[in-house]
Amino acid sequence: MKTIAIENGRILVGGRPVKIVSGSIHYFRVPREYWADRLLKLKEMGCNCVETYVCWNAHEKTEGTFDFSGGLDLDAFLELAESMGLYSIVRPGPYICSEWDFGGLPWWLLRYDMELRSSDPVYTEKITPYLTRVIDILKRHTLSAGGGLLFVQVENEYGSYGNDKAYLNGLRDLYAGSGLDAALITSDGDSEYQLTNGTLDGVTASVNYRWDSASALAVLKKFRPEQPGAVMELWNGRAMHWGGPFVRRDIAEVASSVAGAIERADLVNLYMFHGGTTFGFMNGAVYTDAGFTCQMTSYDVDAPLDEYGRRTEKYYAEQEVICKALGISASNTARDTELAAYEPPVCRGIAAPAAWPADMASVSHTVGLKSMEQLGQGYGYIVYSTEFYVSEKGGTLLLPAVHDVAHVYINGTYAGTAYRDREAVCDIPVPSGRVRTDIWVENLGRLNFSNRLSDRKGLIGSLRLHSDRDITVLTGFECRSFDMTVLPERAGGVPEENKPAFYLYEFVADKPADAVLEFSGFTRGVAFVNGFNLGRHWTTEGSVNRLFVPAPRIHAGVNRLVVFDVLHKTSEKSVRFVTV
Repeated sequence: MKTIAIENGRILVGGRPVKIVSGSIHYFRVPREYWADRLLKLKEMGCNCVETYVCWNAHEKTEGTFDFSGGLDLDAFLELAESMGLYSIVRPGPYICSEWDFGGLPWWLLRYDMELRSSDPVYTEKITPYLTRVIDILKRHTLSAGGGLLFVQVENEYGSYGNDKAYLNGLRDLYAGSGLDAALITSDGDSEYQLTNGTLDGVTASVNYRWDSASALAVLKKFRPEQPGAVMELWNGRAMHWGGPFVRRDIAEVASSVAGAIERADLVNLYMFHGGTTFGFMNGAVYTDAGFTCQMTSYDVDAPLDEYGRRTEKYYAEQEVICKALGISASNTARDTELAAYEPPVCRGIAAPAAWPADMASVSHTVGLKSMEQLGQGYGYIVYSTEFYVSEKGGTLLLPAVHDVAHVYINGTYAGTAYRDREAVCDIPVPSGRVRTDIWVENLGRLNFSNRLSDRKGLIGSLRLHSDRDITVLTGFECRSFDMTVLPERAGGVPEENKPAFYLYEFVADKPADAVLEFSGFTRGVAFVNGFNLGRHWTTEGSVNRLFVPAPRIHAGVNRLVVFDVLHKTSEKSVRFVTV
């Protein structure tokens, strides 16, 4: 029976020393139809292992209801990797970061009062059913069961977040008590501080870093002299955010860091080998020097295999290094993706709010403001509406904290937009008499890396009116939650400047093929092809506004494209297919 062991500073598989060279592919960011293609290209680059996170918030969208089917079939992904002769490393979190909404934690946790990523009994109660489900799947893929599972990660970069060893020990004990026959591992930044907070006795430690393999692995060696060198994340590139440039790393520098890591470590995982796409509303957000910043839909991250599954110059440079280090021959039999140059989509009309289906939004009534999560909404947009009296002197509407963008309408007229943590319109003049205000709020993605993970969405706090020397707390709200699972079927209504609208397009495909849409002239929103949420689009300075359309989401013949724009503009708009 084959097993994995860490002995005498080496990784032993079936009793024999093995050097593991792995690459990250997230099954949930790649259409299931393309798993085999991406895994083949990973193997042909010289890797003998695949690493993946497991995204709790995708598998348990609603508390107590689990989904491991279709594109979320972790069992099938691991089985496919094994059939291709690849080992696997699985990182179930429950927190994963990954530039993914809420770092993989489900939004519904924010309905509870708890300390996240801690030994808080409420939190540990919520994570246990999920981890138990994942462990049941992983047991079928251990070496002793005939599979290829080598390592399971305990939490993720915890040394950068907290110091609750009781929490980490509880996770370790859960795995150990389950009978899961796999080695446990942690991953942290390459500093003594991070390793001290994030590692566990009896569990292999690994480091994450960008380029200096010698320095990073020297820190690990000093911290854990008895164990083999281990790199869980050797960063190939960098994630992109809206408004920021796509920065590519020097290929020679990357190849050098890979060579240095393989020379000094028995486990090296390239993060990412293939990033893929963060479809839907699942992008995360971070705080940078510019404040609250949203990650892009594209998760290309300058990986060896680009967002569309094509080999890059970096792929061949790393292939040369890996194959040389492992003493194997390079092979390139896999076919690269070709993007279709379809004719531009044709606009069939605009659906203004008056034409939206009645069941597009769920409606609730509250006394005071409540967050999306408190109202049972995970993603999308929410509208807060209320009416109030203003003295003859007029007044000013005082907004609370905005998470993340609020568009304010006074008596149906656009009054301004407020942005989270930025210079914005936050004090809105209002006329005298009876006034109605409608405030559209956009959820742009929850924080995925921060010590402020509890990132509730909507208006957070109290909406107040400053009128006639008094400041009044406003109450009595109608809340409309738009999660965008229902879309307009037909055009109608009169679109107004600075109000939301859907644009209905059609395009013809003689046969399904991978394609890329490029948008211009819109503000910000999401786009759907045949009902599938492609992700967010955003026309902003410094970023190219493109979305990947995988062939499995396209029909032969007429296809329907729906583009939501949160602020309709009368300026000319363009949607076209591009071959990049």
